Amino acid sequence: MVTTLVKTWARYVEADRRQLPLFPEWERARWLAPLPSLGAALALVVLFAVGTPWTPSDVIEQTASLTEPAAEPDEPTAPQYNLAAIPDHIKAAAQRHRLPEELITAVISVESNFDHAAVSQKGARGLMQLMPRTAAMIGVRDPHDPDENIDAGASHLRAMLDTFKGDLPLALAAYNAGEQNVVRHNGIPPFPETRQFVARVLRRMGDKKSAETVMAKPVPAPQWVSRTPRRTPQSHMVSVPAARPARARPTMVQVSASRTVERPAAQLVLHELEQGPSARTWSSVPAIMGAVEALPPMPAPTVPIGQAP
Repeated sequence: MVTTLVKTWARYVEADRRQLPLFPEWERARWLAPLPSLGAALALVVLFAVGTPWTPSDVIEQTASLTEPAAEPDEPTAPQYNLAAIPDHIKAAAQRHRLPEELITAVISVESNFDHAAVSQKGARGLMQLMPRTAAMIGVRDPHDPDENIDAGASHLRAMLDTFKGDLPLALAAYNAGEQNVVRHNGIPPFPETRQFVARVLRRMGDKKSAETVMAKPVPAPQWVSRTPRRTPQSHMVSVPAARPARARPTMVQVSASRTVERPAAQLVLHELEQGPSARTWSSVPAIMGAVEALPPMPAPTVPIGQAP
């Protein structure tokens, strides 16, 4: 069996060898097929040889560079402001916007207590507590910069004074609560925060009488006004008293007992439909119980039970 397999294998190999000269392109393709794999392997060997350090010092340096922590990016440093120049900024803003220096100083003291980094719960920032919308409208780039903040706050305060024709309490109320609230309430809004702000600024400026007048004004009661008025209905619902429904009235009827034994008369209850109020008559329970207990005992039967008489 083995001999037969060997002879068959030799015969096929010999036949394949004799056919190779007949197909030269096929033979060439067989030899060129593994060349791409060999070229890729050779390129990897070259890259490995070039990129790998061969001296111990190079290996140590490369390992140390890989284990070093990555350098953290530098955090932007906070801008440094010249806080000593705040009085000069107040003086310049007062001259530029035609305002008393005492007014600007009092507003800064009440709003932020001269803290240029102050931020309120509503988002007001800086010395004069500029709201983001107001700061953007005036063109403030850094609301924490004392120079920009004081100049923008003084400009806004000047605009409020011009709007309310030089009325300082109304201008201060508009600076704190907004111009629309002052117009809506036709005066200082009844907000405790706004009234306290106006009074404190006036008190810092030395006008205690005006401050007491502002705090002494009564707070008007809130008025609830419907935004959409209701129309008067054309038809009205009229309630008519319903007729009293008929109900059953119990009637007591006396019926005599059919037995020879004396017993109290039985009472039957019949229902009749009536329109009037019901009147009920019932016998007392103790009397019935006494009558039942007074009955004589029943005689013993003379005929056995279960037999016909």
